[in-house]
Amino acid sequence: MTPAMRALEGTDIAIGAKAEFEREIREEDVLRFAESSGDWNPLHVDPVYAAASKLEGRLVHGAFQVGLASALVGMSLPGPPVLLASVQARFPAPLYFPCRVHVRGEIVSWDAALRSGSVKVGILDAGRRLPTAEIFMGFTSHEARRPAAALPVPPVSAAAVTDAPLVIVTGATGGLGAAIAARLAGDHTVLALGHTRPLPEPLAAHPRVTGLHVDLAAADWRTSLEAVLGDRPVFAIVHAAWPGAPRGGLLAAPDETIEEQVRFGTVYTVRLARFLFGHVGPAGGRLIVVSSIWGSHRPNLSLAAYSLGKATLESAVKLLAPEMARRGVTVNAVCPALVPVGMHKNQSERWIRMKASLVPLGRLCRPEDVGDVVRFLLSPGASFVSGELIELSGGQL
Repeated sequence: MTPAMRALEGTDIAIGAKAEFEREIREEDVLRFAESSGDWNPLHVDPVYAAASKLEGRLVHGAFQVGLASALVGMSLPGPPVLLASVQARFPAPLYFPCRVHVRGEIVSWDAALRSGSVKVGILDAGRRLPTAEIFMGFTSHEARRPAAALPVPPVSAAAVTDAPLVIVTGATGGLGAAIAARLAGDHTVLALGHTRPLPEPLAAHPRVTGLHVDLAAADWRTSLEAVLGDRPVFAIVHAAWPGAPRGGLLAAPDETIEEQVRFGTVYTVRLARFLFGHVGPAGGRLIVVSSIWGSHRPNLSLAAYSLGKATLESAVKLLAPEMARRGVTVNAVCPALVPVGMHKNQSERWIRMKASLVPLGRLCRPEDVGDVVRFLLSPGASFVSGELIELSGGQL
């Protein structure tokens, strides 16, 4: 029989906790495993080949035995919710089938603060009373997904809607872009641009926020914006849109991935700058882009295409600043450290605590941290700040 599902919780997860089960392994089990894994080694599936070897018969795959250990950990020790982190195995004796095996495990390490531990699993050939596998499985215990926090959208009177400076926010349907748009809605009229998803409900309902579906790669993106704006001047554009952060180095990255990252940092940024240059009022305005400390500050080899794209974005800021100054427009980049939104929004509390421990201020950068710096750059107090890359590192060197 397979192990019944039962989850250890709280103080039940402790060094010394044990679980076990027995099951029969038949020929059809091994053949099904060979089919699903693709491992048709004749020592497992060909009786004639196995008989001609020095072995006594066909063997159960070692990976099959690892799967039995995984069943014990995933179903009952500690059981759901658990995520396998590492496997170390040795096979002191061959396991022949058909057979009956006894699978027994014990938690041998557990760190409640980090919610991680390891289980030692032994597999015994019950007929021969012979241990055939010893497997150590590292695990982490994950938490349930945290409910998404409501965006803190400031209230506003209806009379003030048309008087507030107009700010265009790209990527406003993403985690960080939506948070920035919500932060600005208290004292600006926000045209929130999105491409693949709808605006979050609280943002879409705000009287100072207008959502607009715009694809910056499309030929008609300017026409779509101008149809909404009419003759109204634009005070600022906050460019927060970005096509994710693909993992891996540059040598393994597809050309299309690198090109897309660089386009968002250069071509689309310049397009937005041209648009603002032609639609800003006589008092001037602001162009603010959201970059990352993993751009030119600290290139990240495991996010190489992303780092390259953000670095080109920051170079564009430096080069655009003197040109945009002719219309009284300042150009700056906000470069936050890791923010737990977007691709990081469903990370575990343990993961967040681990990352926060690397920050001297003792916490991760928050969306409101980014939003507040953007608000400052939109303020009169930042009218002489231009061409700057403002790093939000929390004190990291």
